[in-house]
Amino acid sequence: MNLCTEEEKRIFNFLQQQNCCLRCCFRFIGCRTIDCFQDPIKFAKSAGYIEVEHVPFNNEVPCTACLGILQNKIQEQVVEKIHVEVEKQSYDSETFICALTIPICISLREHFLHMQCATQFNLSEDMLLCLKVKLQNVKDVWKWITIPKIENAIKKQVDLTTPSPFIIEIILKYEYNEKECEALLNTYKKTNNIEYKQKRKCNDNRFSKTSIEILMTKITDEEFFKCFKTVIFETTDKIYVEKIMCTHSSIFIGGRYNKLSRELSQTPWFINGEKKMQTSVQDILCNPIAEVVKAQSIKFLSSGREDVDVRNIYSGRPFAVELINPQKSKITEKLLSDLVDEINRSSRQVQITSNLKVLSRIDLKKLKEGENVKTKFYRAFCICRDATKDMISLEELNNLKRVKITQKTPVRVLHRRPLSPRERLIYEIRARWAKPQELKKFNITNKDASAFFVLDIKTQAGTYVKEFVHGDFGRTKPSLCDILNAEVDIVALDVTGINLNWP
Repeated sequence: MNLCTEEEKRIFNFLQQQNCCLRCCFRFIGCRTIDCFQDPIKFAKSAGYIEVEHVPFNNEVPCTACLGILQNKIQEQVVEKIHVEVEKQSYDSETFICALTIPICISLREHFLHMQCATQFNLSEDMLLCLKVKLQNVKDVWKWITIPKIENAIKKQVDLTTPSPFIIEIILKYEYNEKECEALLNTYKKTNNIEYKQKRKCNDNRFSKTSIEILMTKITDEEFFKCFKTVIFETTDKIYVEKIMCTHSSIFIGGRYNKLSRELSQTPWFINGEKKMQTSVQDILCNPIAEVVKAQSIKFLSSGREDVDVRNIYSGRPFAVELINPQKSKITEKLLSDLVDEINRSSRQVQITSNLKVLSRIDLKKLKEGENVKTKFYRAFCICRDATKDMISLEELNNLKRVKITQKTPVRVLHRRPLSPRERLIYEIRARWAKPQELKKFNITNKDASAFFVLDIKTQAGTYVKEFVHGDFGRTKPSLCDILNAEVDIVALDVTGINLNWP
């Protein structure tokens, strides 16, 4: 055990006289031994900092420097509140990390105590700088002494290396924080003879760590000390726990789905605040998953979207659901398999066509990037309403390759998308006349059968297929109408394939 130097002892004893707790006294002289913070009385005696038997460490007077953050009573309150909150919310994560928010005025108090030491012991600028550099961060010391207590209380292990996805946020408040920061602001305005307008995000948070640090650089140590000698640092009220918040980082689960209904929107559909459809693809897929993992909320992500009257069949559309702040994070293959079975049993409108998988951020990037690079396959059931004598034969469409089209934003989506032309490629087209069984599905009689045909198209992602077929009042050039030289419309459309390696 290294004995203290006389200089350290003088500073240590002086800080005690200023009502600093023993842990803060050790912080200020730069002690880096964890033992001195875990059992400060024992360490102070053995190292020669104090000689008396009784030390007023756990009394009711809050520390001038840390406002009680490092004193046992506040720590016990914090640990107990964390224990209650974690038990109440039943997070199953086996690890955690802590995020501590403390009043900004603590940095002002530390600076003032440094200036007091400099004045008391006539320290040079170099010696004062050395003392400032030695100062141990109050948050670091708090974590050294408090996290083991939290681990024991909630039966979870801290994980700072990964880091853990389970975050416990502790927000500590102090009644006079604004008043003490205001004193610094007034000093700056007075010494610079200017009106300083503090930008504020909200009325109860005028001062940030950054704004205080900037102000501190704009006034000298002498100006600061002169100002705060007249400021009474309140020591009658300790810091208090304003809030304990537990959150788990999002979990992403994805797969592929088929939409088998022509009367179902992809996401909840509201007009003037009124829900137009009872359910949606999002509701059917995401609600059961969110319920199982006890997520606070969800975000539905998919590789494109189909219209209400468009089906998605065969291999299915890639999708992911972001589960925000889930309490259950242990996702097993059996749980995912059971979810597939449950969702597929619950609805005939939507079916999951692949295994569900827990996704990484890289997977999500693939889903987003695929919007621009993937190819898509469609089957359109079309009608030729007004064939002219100049109409080309349907079979000639099969010879077309890489047809470049220009599409203005369709009339049907102009209310929600900007008016801008886009170029897209139709890679391949296969056309044939409709078969009897296909006509039967749409209740079409033999009398009208000769007007209907089936179109299989391979396109670039982002192509408006309906508009490619009927032309959208000339907004798509060339359209199928232009190519066939006939009036063509679309009766039904299916998405038959999305070329994306997923999940």
